[in-house]
Amino acid sequence: MRKLSWAYFDTSTYLKLYLLENGSEEARSLVSKYRVLSSAILLTECFSALSRKKEAEGVGERIFNQVVRIIREDMCYVEMINVTEIVLARAEEIVVHTTARALDAIHIASALTFQNITTISLSFITSDRKQYAVAATQGLNTIFVE
Repeated sequence: MRKLSWAYFDTSTYLKLYLLENGSEEARSLVSKYRVLSSAILLTECFSALSRKKEAEGVGERIFNQVVRIIREDMCYVEMINVTEIVLARAEEIVVHTTARALDAIHIASALTFQNITTISLSFITSDRKQYAVAATQGLNTIFVE
């Protein structure tokens, strides 16, 4: 099956591909249907979230390192949007006019910048309810994954 459509995956949903959580099955289904796009901050956010889970839930060092390695290897399947001046300017406008957190705004701005430059419509996939609401107000076709 050839994937034609693009989808932007926020970290909150992207991590569900590697951790067994609510919504993991839906995230895996979606990633099989789309060409995956995200921000260059994706890895940093993934590793930060994994480190917090390791500390809070007592995930062992071996499992943690294995998941980090697999996520790094899979980055070749993700088209990354660099955090440029254009993306940051758009993110600044988003945080000025909404209640979006800074990194959420960078994700939304990255998706909007991709759409504007390429004229390719995409879906914005997130598991963060606040980010979902802000992305929708910015005109993105949003998909919420529990």
